[in-house]
Amino acid sequence: MLGLGKIGARVAAIGNAFGMRVIAWSQNLTPEAAAAHGVQWVDKEALLSQSDYLTVHLLLSDRTRGIIGSSELALMKSTAILINTSRGPIVDEKALIEALRHEAIGGAALDVYEVEPLPADHPFRFLRNVLPSPHIGYVSERLYRTFYEDTVRNLRQWLSDQSNGASPNLNAVT
Repeated sequence: MLGLGKIGARVAAIGNAFGMRVIAWSQNLTPEAAAAHGVQWVDKEALLSQSDYLTVHLLLSDRTRGIIGSSELALMKSTAILINTSRGPIVDEKALIEALRHEAIGGAALDVYEVEPLPADHPFRFLRNVLPSPHIGYVSERLYRTFYEDTVRNLRQWLSDQSNGASPNLNAVT
């Protein structure tokens, strides 16, 4: 894992609960701090080359912007999956798209992007080795309420359209 702060530590605990070997690196992480969370500290190159799943748990700053670029992606296993639910610009998007197009890594699961919401014509929407989702990695009760109310409203509209014989507007989003 790239970063072992509050969220990273929770993810590490889940990995540990499943008996996974959890390794981590960040610019400020020490071996002692990693060990306190049941995680093995490794250097950045080892993290990239050994990870089957690389999860990103960093704050976006001048130091972390683009911290995963072409050279870092080249170190990853061809079967590795990059998971970024932190901030889009931490991973160089153009470099990631190229790595995914050439299958240099196994895939990516993303819910953060350089531009949000993700544009309709963005390559992440069309690459078969990308699992994109809207930025919902961090939710609040208010946000869940909005999601569920919108879903119920859309379903009611769809059911109403069906009972009236209208063609459903599958592109409508409220």
